[in-house]
Amino acid sequence: MSRNHSRLKEVSKTLLVDGNNLLKIGFHGVREFYHNGRHVGGVWHFLNTLRKFLEEHNYDKVVVFWDSKTSSSQRRLIYPKYKLNRKPSESEQKEESFSEQKQRVRQYLEEMFVRQLETEHAEADDLIAYYCQVSLDETKTIFSSDRDLTQLISDKVSIYSPSTKQYYKLGDKIKLHDIEVPHFNVKTVKILTGDSSDNIDGIFYLGEKTLVKFFPEILDSEVSFTDILTKGEELLKEQKENVVLKNLLSGKTKEGIFGDEFFVINKKLVDLSEPLINEEGKEMVRLYYSESMD
Repeated sequence: MSRNHSRLKEVSKTLLVDGNNLLKIGFHGVREFYHNGRHVGGVWHFLNTLRKFLEEHNYDKVVVFWDSKTSSSQRRLIYPKYKLNRKPSESEQKEESFSEQKQRVRQYLEEMFVRQLETEHAEADDLIAYYCQVSLDETKTIFSSDRDLTQLISDKVSIYSPSTKQYYKLGDKIKLHDIEVPHFNVKTVKILTGDSSDNIDGIFYLGEKTLVKFFPEILDSEVSFTDILTKGEELLKEQKENVVLKNLLSGKTKEGIFGDEFFVINKKLVDLSEPLINEEGKEMVRLYYSESMD
């Protein structure tokens, strides 16, 4: 009796897979892999990478999260330009091939009894973030090369990047474009400098290197964007004509001056501590978390 009770108290290990991220790595990276004239590089890479990882590491539970076709809609309500810089597929055929391979992966995962979650109007990042919030009694590994997710790292959440084959844990630094910052400062950097891959504008003339030049503490200490603004006001008293500091304090991007609205919008777009999911999506995540194991 006591032995069973202690087993129930054990913290379970859960693997949270960013499905679209892993599929894209294989789809674009394994280009010459065909079966009966159809490209299957994405399917082959996804299943083999996940299978090998699970053989080498013991997990009690695996959940694969997918972006839905309407995944960008919540952020576009806040910021209409969101991800509109992404090039359409080279051809309808390529887009169709990706969708087909995603469907095949999903079918294979069903056969393997791997849980999968996709909800309307939600990105996988937000679903994963919310799962991390509600699953306090699990230790979790997020399987993704998306650096946005590194802001979720905690004593119970680590990241494994299939691209670099590296783990990122509490206290580790994350390589962005030009700098390495502690994982807890990733969102601060992205709120201020923007994210070109998602078409999010940053402060005009404030790149990563310039940010470090004015605020070197971002390389080691936990710093919020409000901390940056407070120090920026002090620096501007000494450097009254500094264009970058003026742009920072006025919320100026290449599109114009937005004041406080710039910081409010970018925080909503970037900060995964408040995932953009509707109540139905949250209910689905809670269901997948609490679902009894078989």
